[in-house]
Formats: sequence, structure tokens, C-alpha cells
Amino acid sequence: MVDRFLENPNLPQNNASYVVMSDDKPEIIVELLNNYHVSIITPKPLDHISGAEKYHADMCLCHLGGNKFLADSGNTDMIHLMSGLGAEINRCEGISAEMPKLNVCFLDDKVICNVKKTDSAIIEYCNRNYIKLLHTKQSYAKCSTAIVSKNAVITSDSSIYKVCRENDIDVLKISHGHIMLEGYDYGFIGGTCGLLNKNTIVFSGNISLHKDYENIKAFAANYGVDIVSLGNEPLYDIGGILPIIEKLQN
Repeated sequence: MVDRFLENPNLPQNNASYVVMSDDKPEIIVELLNNYHVSIITPKPLDHISGAEKYHADMCLCHLGGNKFLADSGNTDMIHLMSGLGAEINRCEGISAEMPKLNVCFLDDKVICNVKKTDSAIIEYCNRNYIKLLHTKQSYAKCSTAIVSKNAVITSDSSIYKVCRENDIDVLKISHGHIMLEGYDYGFIGGTCGLLNKNTIVFSGNISLHKDYENIKAFAANYGVDIVSLGNEPLYDIGGILPIIEKLQN
């Protein structure tokens, strides 16, 4: 087996071998290691953010495609580790709860984001590579969007739902809530999950406890995607499970 960086961010075609995710829920890491043999890179907390999102991978890392990334400048250990794997990483300054510059949702040749609060390097990259920018009022686009396939997502956010409908992206609108996040009334669906291959999406907690479980399961099944719970507790927003490297056959 050989490994390569995902050509399209968030969309592994084969089994992911490396993911970036918070270590806020160690039991989730244990399940990933034991059941899926995935290597896990955990980012350093963002000292300049006070809330639970300071630990979140989707706050401090953005995969542009291939081996190209943007990362919070303070995450030196993560940058060093990923660079050792062959990543080319540019550093991003000024991330805050009000300006979550890297929290954007790449979907093949589209990106869902609040353009006004997105790092300029992402905007420039998209313009150079003919990737369509889909502006939404939601500043936490990645956290708010569960990616099922390159053209199918799940969200509770009305502005993301609207922009997806307007751009021929199949979207399932679910209820707010039913997701835990310390310090907040609730977390977001994109922060609970990630694709481990094109046919498997894993959730940090028990997805069957969500109010809209049956709709989520049926929606994913339409795209040949199985949903897998990691743990028996209610879903918890950990800032996403971000696949960055996948295995390929020789």
C-alpha cells in the first residue's frame, strides 16, 4: 500500500490513513485507532480563543487540495508533523471566534464560505483554480456542514441550505440542536463527523440518538454511504474529523 494526500479536500476515495481532529474526546480516538487503523494528528489549542472551538481542527486547518494547506501560525507542532509527511503549509494569522478564516467547506469544485470572513489566500487559491465561491452568512461553514459526497451535504443552517439549493447541491436540512458542545446550547453537525472513505462517514458519538437520524441515514444511503457511530454518548461537536491522507493500491 502507498499513501497520498487527498486530491479533493474532505473527499477520500479510499481508506483514510491520516486524519486531523481534536483530542477532546479520547474515546473517539481509541475507536478510530482500533477499528480503522487511522493515524491521528491533534492540533494545539488556539490560545486566542476562549471557547471550546479553540480545540477544533476546522478552526486551525484548511485543506486546499493535494498537499497544499493553510494552518494557524501558532500550531507549530502540527505544521512540523504534516510538513514531514510532505505537506506544503502556508501560515494564517489573525484567526478568532469572530473571524474563523479557515472554517470553509470545500466540495470538489465549489467552496461554501462567508467570503467576508475567509482568509484571502483561500479566495485567491479558488480564483486561480476555477473553484466557485458560494457565499453564505454562516461564518462557520465547515463546522455547519456534514459532507456526504462531492455534491451532497447535511446542515441545520438556513443560509447554507439556501446556497446549496441555488447551486444544485443536494442538501438535507435537519433540526438545530441534539449535538453537544461545552459552553453552548448546541454544536453543529459538520463538527461531529468526517468521511473515512467514499462509502463511510463516522460520527463522534451515537448518531442514532439524533432527532433526524432516520432522515440522515436515508440521505447518506442514497449516495452509497454508511453512517457509523463512534461511541454511545450523544453527538459531540469536536471540530470535525478531517481526512488528509488516504491509502492507495500499488
